[in-house]
Amino acid sequence: MKLSQKVFGSLPDGSDVTLFTITNDNGYELRTMTFGATLAGFRAPDRDGAANEITLCYDSLDRYLAGHPYFGSTVGRVCNRIGGAAFEIDGVRHELPANEGRNLLHGGAGGFHARHWRAEPFERAGQVGVVYHLVSRDGDQGFPGELAVTVSHSLTNTNELHLEYSAETSAVTPVDLTNHCYWNLAGAPDRASDPDAARRSATARGGAIGDHQLTIHASAYLEIDDESIPTGTLIPLEDTPWDFRTSKAIGSEIPDGSGYDHCFVLDSEAGEFGPVADAFDPSSGRTMNISSTSPAVQFYSGNKLAVTSSQSGAQFVPHDAVCLETQFYPNSVNRSGFPSVILEPGKVWQHRTVHRFGVK
Repeated sequence: MKLSQKVFGSLPDGSDVTLFTITNDNGYELRTMTFGATLAGFRAPDRDGAANEITLCYDSLDRYLAGHPYFGSTVGRVCNRIGGAAFEIDGVRHELPANEGRNLLHGGAGGFHARHWRAEPFERAGQVGVVYHLVSRDGDQGFPGELAVTVSHSLTNTNELHLEYSAETSAVTPVDLTNHCYWNLAGAPDRASDPDAARRSATARGGAIGDHQLTIHASAYLEIDDESIPTGTLIPLEDTPWDFRTSKAIGSEIPDGSGYDHCFVLDSEAGEFGPVADAFDPSSGRTMNISSTSPAVQFYSGNKLAVTSSQSGAQFVPHDAVCLETQFYPNSVNRSGFPSVILEPGKVWQHRTVHRFGVK
């Protein structure tokens, strides 16, 4: 396996952002950078051996700095949504900076995706990666306690992408970290040579990921209100468009006019390393199998994608890619019946997610 690094660009304060490229013996390539502890690209061979980019990503730091929908970002201190951008711990109310209506999304506008992390590359037998470190001060984005966080991105010679997280705090605080990668196993859209492709993709049922076959190892999803905040009710998947217990095309029953942006409650126990989802693209033969210690996965079908692509100058359009974000339940900090995201001093918050790639 090989690891290389280069300066990807500079931040406004003059500090250099490092991009690491890791390749294994089978033609897989992971790119990861210090800004946002971001998974900045992933190339994988198809059934004929041709390698393509299978994430939505940018080829310059300036594009990331200009704003983006969390392409490959590490998001936290708490991913997904906190209703009302506030919570209470031991009778003390903590106000957060709302960034999606009246709610907090993915840690806020200044969350972990917008931070410059310290990096340490590592090599083990059959595995190469980067460990990122960040200290989030007490009161950061309204959260209590100083939080010391580590995140690692690594690639193995068995074609596995490992994402590992840990955190320790000086005061009781909520923690839930995930990666917000956008996957398209057919290959990230590049419409430079076909200006009508964006229109066709936007109007096709399910868009560019409509033919992806998906299985989610869950029997229920969380009902949400009109602000995408869970109501507390778990809805059985049977006889609904959300039923992915057996493999089906994402576009086969995609809700008209919207798409999927829902939290699925996994069948495995919280803390148990178990199956999350299996994806297959018939056109390329690529497969992706996800396992995690997290109790849930947010399935987002890229419903609001509409950003300029640095590769082509065209537009990413809705349903160009799919996110499968392993995590706890949204707004858990405000619902006692949900699995707890509360971390106490002296304890370590740890979770891991593994993506295994292949072809068939």
